[in-house]
Amino acid sequence: MNTKRHFLLFSFVALLILSYVKNDSIQPTDPETPFGTSALPVNVQPQTGDGQQGWDYLRTGDFIGGGIPQGFFTSFKSNLSDENLLQREGINAKLPPGFNAFAMPSGVQVVGGITCFGCHSGKVNGQYIPGLGNSLLDFTKNNAGLFKLVEFGIRNKYGKQSPEWDAFESFGRGGKATIPYTIMPFKGINPAFALEQASVAHRKTVDLSWNGDQTAYPIPDESIGSDVPPLWLAKKKYALYYNGMGRGDFTKLLMQVAVVAVEDTINARRINNNFKDVMAWLQQLKAPKYPGNIDPALSAQGKMIFTKYCQSCHGKYGTEESFPNLLVQIDRVGTDSAYANYFMQNIAFSNWYNESWYGKSAPRSEARPSRGYVAPPLDGIWATAPYLHNGSVPNLEDLLNSAQRPKFWRRSFEDQDYDLEKMGWKYSVEKGDKDKQTYNTTIVGYGNGGHTFSDRLSAEERRVLLEYLKEL
Repeated sequence: MNTKRHFLLFSFVALLILSYVKNDSIQPTDPETPFGTSALPVNVQPQTGDGQQGWDYLRTGDFIGGGIPQGFFTSFKSNLSDENLLQREGINAKLPPGFNAFAMPSGVQVVGGITCFGCHSGKVNGQYIPGLGNSLLDFTKNNAGLFKLVEFGIRNKYGKQSPEWDAFESFGRGGKATIPYTIMPFKGINPAFALEQASVAHRKTVDLSWNGDQTAYPIPDESIGSDVPPLWLAKKKYALYYNGMGRGDFTKLLMQVAVVAVEDTINARRINNNFKDVMAWLQQLKAPKYPGNIDPALSAQGKMIFTKYCQSCHGKYGTEESFPNLLVQIDRVGTDSAYANYFMQNIAFSNWYNESWYGKSAPRSEARPSRGYVAPPLDGIWATAPYLHNGSVPNLEDLLNSAQRPKFWRRSFEDQDYDLEKMGWKYSVEKGDKDKQTYNTTIVGYGNGGHTFSDRLSAEERRVLLEYLKEL
């Protein structure tokens, strides 16, 4: 009798599960949270800074922590530009967005980079957009030798007892130690975490001082790069980074580039105080408007598709905006798991971070990796190609129809080659790994599978959905 009762109970539970999870549909576990997701803890950032000062600090500030003496840097004309995309003054007006000129505490003028805008600004069809993730960068070369040449030149010009050498030393030391670990397999993907992971391994947790060749943990020989997310999404998020591992205070998380050259926690605290203003600027930063034409009737139809299939994970837009801040399990979204797995397996970095000044002093931040990816807000999605966390899909049309996604695709890396209708980069399909401009989705960490939810839609439904996405 007990066996029969247990069998009936098991059958009933199994039927409930099967009726609940059907095919590829997104069925909610409760009215608020879709199946296979979990809500991130509420983490609203305080708004105590000055947005204008934050904008100025990003364009001219000293958060790099060190740099190349200005006289040495500007003696090479190839380092200079007349575009002045960030509308700066003085020597900064002649520098590309990825470099800032500033004075060290000693008074020595230096040029430091790559700054936040080196990775978080770029062009689309000639339009320069501050805050846009720059997918045109090239991290395929080991430039450690270049640092050694610069080091030799500065030592030869100024001498090792000079204030110019002191201003450069921490920057050069950090660059040489980290660059070998930031080499990517092809252009367009970013090694930001590889840089941070290699840098902090050389630092003491208690005061961030450089620990010489002794490292806190073995630095992995290879890391996995990612696409660069746009900065205007930060204000909607409860956690930063694709796997949601950046928890707590955003000002400390956002100043990660400082770990290459910052001297100690005294300087880190000074930089962090300025990043309160940076966070205020991010609160004001808006996504760029789609520059082409939008068909209102098609967009209205697309909005209905979006509401039915996309809104539960990616949020509402328009007059009643909301964003659910959901972490989606790898098994649910199906995208390449290697990036999320990497941080779960290489937990030493997170442990270092949480035991360091970043995690122990107020305002506290935390590194908490997980086996999932955050479903991002979609503001300004038209400009943010390529797509998925690893930048493996060249345009939105391909994202919405996984059968179209190319295994090997090559682009020109010219900002003018952007397709506004497909909302992404123009590309050619290649038969194999042609060169460093070819995205190879067969490499571990760079697969283009998953996020197939829109495959169920008809061609017409995808067409109108694309039209609506132009409005976000």
